[in-house]
Amino acid sequence: MKQYPKLSFLLLACIAIGYSACIKSANNNNNKNNSSTVSTKVVSSTVAMNLKQILYGEYGSFNIADGANMPDDMNQSHKGHLKVQSTHAPDCGFKIDTAFQFALDLSDTAKFSIWNKIKYNVQCTGSSLSGISVYDSLYVSITSNDYIVLTKSGETLNMKLLTPGNKDSQLSMTGSMNVYTNLQAKATASKTTISSYNYSFNSLIIDPTKEGDIISGSASFATKGSGADGTWDYKGTIQFLGNHQVKIVINGSTYTYDLQTGLAV
Repeated sequence: MKQYPKLSFLLLACIAIGYSACIKSANNNNNKNNSSTVSTKVVSSTVAMNLKQILYGEYGSFNIADGANMPDDMNQSHKGHLKVQSTHAPDCGFKIDTAFQFALDLSDTAKFSIWNKIKYNVQCTGSSLSGISVYDSLYVSITSNDYIVLTKSGETLNMKLLTPGNKDSQLSMTGSMNVYTNLQAKATASKTTISSYNYSFNSLIIDPTKEGDIISGSASFATKGSGADGTWDYKGTIQFLGNHQVKIVINGSTYTYDLQTGLAV
C-alpha cells in the first residue's frame, strides 16, 4: 500500500451520522409481539445501507467486488472515502497487515480522527490460488459544534474460489460484520443515540465480473438501539437474490432493497 492522502471530513461525517439518522422516522410501528418503538421498515433500511457501504468499500477498505485480487494502492476516491485504488492477482503466501491513522483539528470545537486496520491473507491449494481471508476494522470519531459521533465497524471474511487458480472465479463467502454507532448531541436535553448491528454470512456466492453481485446466499442479523425517537431490539434474516438485490425479513415483515443504491425496490 502506497498512499494515504487526507480524507474528506464532511463526507465521512455524513456516513457516520447516517447509521443513526435513519431512526428519526419511526412512525409506523408494525412490531408484532415486540416492545420496540422504532419500526422494522426503518431498521431494514439501515441494514441495507450497512451492506452497501461496508461490503462494497464505501466505509472501510475492503470491497468484495475486487474478488480475489489484492490491493496495490489505497488512496482517496472521488467520493472522499479511503479505498483500494488498484489491485493485482496475488501470489501464494502474499499477506498484508497494516493500519492507517489520521487526525484533523478543524477548530477548538471541531475535530476528526480515523483509524483503519486491514489484513489480507492468500490461501493456496498446491500452487493454485484458492481463497483469501480478510479482516477490516474502521474507527471514526467526529466532534462538531452540535454533535459528538463515534462509529466502529468491522468485517471478518473468508472467501473461497469456486474455480481455484482463476482470479475471476466466483467466490463462496462466509464470515461476520458489525457496526456500532454512538451519536450524542451537545444540547444537554438531547438523548444519546446508540445502535449496534451484528451480521453472520452463510455461503454467499459472489460474481466479481458483475461488480461483486451476490447472486445467492443468506445472512442473519441482530440489532438493538435507543435514541430520542424510540428503542428497538430485533433479529432478522437476509436473502441475497442476485441482480444486487436483497430481501430482508424482520418479525414477519419483508423488504427488498437494491444494494447499488441502498433504496427500496
